Amino acid sequence: MATLTAVNPRVVAGPVMATEKILILSGQSWKAGQFLFVDTSGLLKTCASDADSGTGGIKYFALVDQTDPGNSTTYAEVGVIHPDHVFEINELDGAIDSANIGGIYGIDVTSNVVTVDEGDTSNPALKVIAVASDYNTLQNDVADVKGRCKVQVIASVIDAARA
Repeated sequence: MATLTAVNPRVVAGPVMATEKILILSGQSWKAGQFLFVDTSGLLKTCASDADSGTGGIKYFALVDQTDPGNSTTYAEVGVIHPDHVFEINELDGAIDSANIGGIYGIDVTSNVVTVDEGDTSNPALKVIAVASDYNTLQNDVADVKGRCKVQVIASVIDAARA
C-alpha cells in the first residue's frame, strides 16, 4: 500500500479529441487535465467539486495550463469530451477497488486537481470502468490511498453542458 500523489486526469482511450477555441471567463485559471464547461454567458469556466448535470455539466478538457487572462476577450483551445473518452484519474482520499467498477460518482476539485470522489453518489459525473489494481498490478495495489482508476464522463453530464 502507498499513498499516491493525485494528478489531473489524462485521456487514455477513445476517439481523437476534437478541439474548440472558446472565450475564457475573466478570473478563471486552470491546470492541464481539468474539466471545464461554458457558463450561461457563453464563457469558459472550470468545473467545481460536485459538477454534474444539475450544476453546468462537464464538456471540455483543459489541454494546457491557463492563467487568468484578466479579461473575457481571450480564447483558450480546449478538448471536447465525448462519452467514449476514457480518463485515468485518482480517487479523492481513499482506496478504490473492483467493487467500484460500474459505480457512478462525483468529482472533487482541490487546488486545481480533479479526482473522483467514490464517497459522493449524490452528484453523478463519472462512471468507473476499471481500477488500476486490476489493470496495472505491478505499480498499483488495491489498498493504495488515492488509488487510480479509469472513468468515463456520463452522457447526461456532457449533454447538460451542451444546453
